[in-house]
Amino acid sequence: PYEGMATRIISGGVRPGTSDEILWLETSSPGLRGQSGGPVFDTAGRVWGIQSMTRHLPLGFSPSIQKNGVTVEENQFINLGWCAHVKAVLSFLDQHGVNYYRAEDTV
Repeated sequence: PYEGMATRIISGGVRPGTSDEILWLETSSPGLRGQSGGPVFDTAGRVWGIQSMTRHLPLGFSPSIQKNGVTVEENQFINLGWCAHVKAVLSFLDQHGVNYYRAEDTV
């Protein structure tokens, strides 16, 4: 496993026909094959999001390297995980009448 540190929250606008903001939780590590749909949680086991995709963001530099005697340009990217934010998950559960407990409800 990677460290999966939360790096930022990204707004994707508003869901059509609602007032619900579309939020993504970005993590410092990419989602690996098969992790989509899995939880992103903190050290206390609280779910903060659901792994949804890996984003490949260009870093803005492309060094040249020799590969089999040919000079090729290597584009550099950072690979980050994007997760459906817990607010979106709770909104979905509410819309479909699914019961759940929040950490603050159990204190």
